[in-house]
Amino acid sequence: MSMPVQQTVSPANTARPVGLAGTLVLFGATLFLSALLLFSVQPLFAKMVLPRLGGTPAVWSVAMVFFQAMLLAGYAYAHAIVRFAGLTAGFVIHIAVLAIAVIWLPFQIASGFEQPPESGVAFWLLVLFFVSIGVPFFAVSANAPLLQAWFSRTGHRHAHDPYFLYGASNLGSFFALLSYPVLFEPAFAVGEQSQLWFAGYIALGIGVAICGLAARSLSNSRTNAADQDTPAVATPRPVPTARSRVSWIAFASIPSALLVAVTAHISTNVAAAPFLWVMPLALFLLTFVITFQRRPIIPHRWMRAALPITTVAASVSLMGYLPIGIVVETAIHLVAFFVAAMICHGELIARRPDASHLTEFYLAMSLGGVLGGAFTTLLSPVIFTTVLEYPILIGAALVAMPEMRALIGRRPVIVAPAVLIVAIALWSGGRSVIDRDRSFFGVLTVSISPDGRHAILIHGTTIHGAQRISDMAASAGRPEPLTYYTAEGPLASAITGHRDRLGRPVNVGVVGLGAGSLACYAGQGDNWRYYEIDPAVVRVAADPQRFRYLSACTPDAPIIVGDARLTVMREPDGLFDVLVIDAFSSDAIPVHLMTREAITGYFSKLAPGGILVMHITNRYMELRSILAAIAASERLAGAGLLHHRSAAEIKALRTTSEAVVLARSPDDIGQFVDSGWQPFDARTAGGVRAWTDDYSNIIAAIMRHHNGKPPL
Repeated sequence: MSMPVQQTVSPANTARPVGLAGTLVLFGATLFLSALLLFSVQPLFAKMVLPRLGGTPAVWSVAMVFFQAMLLAGYAYAHAIVRFAGLTAGFVIHIAVLAIAVIWLPFQIASGFEQPPESGVAFWLLVLFFVSIGVPFFAVSANAPLLQAWFSRTGHRHAHDPYFLYGASNLGSFFALLSYPVLFEPAFAVGEQSQLWFAGYIALGIGVAICGLAARSLSNSRTNAADQDTPAVATPRPVPTARSRVSWIAFASIPSALLVAVTAHISTNVAAAPFLWVMPLALFLLTFVITFQRRPIIPHRWMRAALPITTVAASVSLMGYLPIGIVVETAIHLVAFFVAAMICHGELIARRPDASHLTEFYLAMSLGGVLGGAFTTLLSPVIFTTVLEYPILIGAALVAMPEMRALIGRRPVIVAPAVLIVAIALWSGGRSVIDRDRSFFGVLTVSISPDGRHAILIHGTTIHGAQRISDMAASAGRPEPLTYYTAEGPLASAITGHRDRLGRPVNVGVVGLGAGSLACYAGQGDNWRYYEIDPAVVRVAADPQRFRYLSACTPDAPIIVGDARLTVMREPDGLFDVLVIDAFSSDAIPVHLMTREAITGYFSKLAPGGILVMHITNRYMELRSILAAIAASERLAGAGLLHHRSAAEIKALRTTSEAVVLARSPDDIGQFVDSGWQPFDARTAGGVRAWTDDYSNIIAAIMRHHNGKPPL
């Protein structure tokens, strides 16, 4: 690899005044705070928006595209004022922009965005982000290149090569992402977090003002000294060419695109726990901290040696041939992503220009980030039915290695293995897949079981329903519900048990359609209504060629498309005798559907004596105690049932399931307690704080599950 010409500083240059002894500390601390605020906005505002959009991982992907686009705008603004306004005028302009942005603080969701549209959700979400937080984010995003450019004017002994400050900036970003789910989310409600961010913004404005004044003062001192002394002589780096600018964009785009792709893969194909959304981004930022140093912490040659190994490991994992488990598989993909990002960012920093072109360099980096993110988030879901962009980008990262580029230059046939990887990924699933659809809410797959006896509906990695192939014929009568929905399971027993208690037909609402399995517990004279956020799920469940539950058991039941917090609330009060909340995003139950406000709303739609049934089967989180805490706070009666299955039953697609039933009076759940459901008492919540629209604690729920809280 050809290395750029290194800048050398003459003795005359080292003899220049360095100004304030704390210049480096001042700029470093301000950049750290700026980055901390910048990246704490992402989980904070995404958490505000999730209740509007069903808790889907795609919200996080679209959020990242928005933030990348605003980062590009901020970097372009910084480049413009450095190039055209000069230090003094640029300082005044930037302080004014920071002051104007206060109008949008503290953060809140802009009015007019109460309900998302049925289509074009991604673009609706981008507009929502822009009008709600666009200006403050834009103002803060400009600080990284702008303050580095100001630092290069101070005369500090490292001012000629200020790129290491970008590492300090990303250290703040890294801290923000890791501290949010551990420190801020469990301790503060969303409104309180917004107020804390506002206070931090005021402190940042003061820090930026001091940095600007210091840079202006020290720059003037250097100018005066230059009038009397011999000017410093430095050997500059080569002037950027069109080819070098394209390389900046390319090396920045690959890890940015891969960031969104690996996040989508982990969220929908490995583990749907929302806490994992921040892990790839934290690793992404860590690569900047490591590579953007005067002396990189990890030698670049180590990463070049590791990349072929991690690429093969990730590719084998994608093919699904190794039973390695969720934890190991997640670790493989995160390590592969980290190494690939280290390669690209290492190549990027090696091509950095002289400090006089600093803002242009960061502008090109940001443009690459936007292009990469847009490819993965906006284009890929349209052209691919699976997360195919992920293996493609793994191959692109491999090509970023100098050795691979040189080999391709000598032997273009080397591209064939990359094509083979893509072909294998396209074939993955083979003939067992009979239907696949990718929407804003994830990848939906209908496949035939290995023994050829069942059709299975899978969202991400979670089975959402199954049906025996032998039940496909209309002459077979009502198909038998499987998986969580068997007759002896808690969901079915809650519906049929309450109908038996009332002794009449019931009005039933079901949030979350899946394959439509619950439909076959409809009794004669019942009225059923379904609520589903994903049109792709409706298409599959309503197609009798895929699943017969709806067509055979509730063919005339309406299906209302949209988020249940909005669609159910539009129904008349007291409508339902039974309301079932069975909404999943892969394996994660959307948090906003089990907050105190949500449950209060559900009860307004229940008739006197009605029951609310919450399906809480989950591989990663313990949720029963949260509902118990809400029941205690709202003075509701509650009971839960965890229905275990044997290994043989699970193999036959009759799976373990857990549900909670809530009612206004203990009398309304008496028949469940008599049949083995465990009633809630003062100990059930175990000191857990009730979740609200402003507060939730995902990590605590994961830890309770991990620690094996005794089941019901």
